Amino acid sequence: MRMLAPGLVAFACAAAGVAEAGPDTHIRCDNLSTAELAIDGLLDEWTGPALARIGAPADGAIDLRCSWDGTALAVAVDIKDQRVVRVRSGAAHEDKVDIVVGAGGAPVRISVLPGTAIAKAKIAAPPKVAVADALQPKGFAIEARIPAAAIDGLSASTPSLDLRVVFDDSDMATGGSTQRLELTTVVELGDRKDLLDDFLRAVKLRRADVRLDALAELDPDRKGKERVVAGGTAIGVLTDRFAYVTLPAAKPADVKKVELLPLGPRDQQVIAAVVRQSGNGGSRDLLMLWVVAAGRLEPLAQLEVRKEMGANVLESAWRIGKGARGPELLVEPRPAVGFTQATWNEEPATDADPIVSPWDGKAGVGYTLAGTAVLRRDLPKKK
Repeated sequence: MRMLAPGLVAFACAAAGVAEAGPDTHIRCDNLSTAELAIDGLLDEWTGPALARIGAPADGAIDLRCSWDGTALAVAVDIKDQRVVRVRSGAAHEDKVDIVVGAGGAPVRISVLPGTAIAKAKIAAPPKVAVADALQPKGFAIEARIPAAAIDGLSASTPSLDLRVVFDDSDMATGGSTQRLELTTVVELGDRKDLLDDFLRAVKLRRADVRLDALAELDPDRKGKERVVAGGTAIGVLTDRFAYVTLPAAKPADVKKVELLPLGPRDQQVIAAVVRQSGNGGSRDLLMLWVVAAGRLEPLAQLEVRKEMGANVLESAWRIGKGARGPELLVEPRPAVGFTQATWNEEPATDADPIVSPWDGKAGVGYTLAGTAVLRRDLPKKK
């Protein structure tokens, strides 16, 4: 069996032992080549301690090991059970394990009733998902290999997988109590985690500086969702590589908002940021828009949405509405504070769409996405 480079191994275990798994438990497992791993229910190829655990061996327990190599997720579940309960036929209480793996889409579901001397194993799994079980001296074990292509919602940007293992432990076939153990954890995909670290290092940010980390349909030319990460004065898009833009802000506090707007067809999102720029005794806010194409951020537009001079403020509101061509960004003026048409003597901006004022003779401006550009139209005033 081929081992990956030692630098790729990182177990999420406390120094004194294995973490008790819960919904907030994160593990990373990328130390085995899944293609060369025999899926036979035996644990001889799995070295090192379990990555997560729940329960106690005397009463029933789950030890979890796993490996991700970019092509598949392999899972080894070691069930500690004093008595493995199965029946030959008919309705009865039996030991059962359910494994659920998800990446935001429909999850992969595996169900296993272990094989014993009394009854053969019953295994339910999607096509191309390999699953096997085997009895152990004190319980039984299950191995599964789930190809990346079988995980709905998984893309080159997906940073982690949700993994849940449920063990229904039956005391006896003809009654008695059934104890349920549930191990829930998040499997960090090591290659994606390393890419995030590379991006943060490139833009000189810490993880604590990240203010937006989301998966969204950003690039219509790529399958699956892309990951957008924003912090400080940078916005990055992470796929199988990363690309980023640096915002025209003097300091991180001048980045007032970073969000995703559903402006494109078929739930395509665009990236929006509000940046405050100060000078000459006043300030302005720019609403900056990007679309993602071929893994890169392409600028769509930048719009003035707020101008302030002393106590005087001219501001616009924006929202997504339904236009003739699909979703439309509607930018509409708010009532001016201090400024009047007579006192407003600002020259229109040349590096951005000028702010819409209440006396412009229009109700605002509508923006519709057209590929990697936007179409503009003046919104008519209501009669």
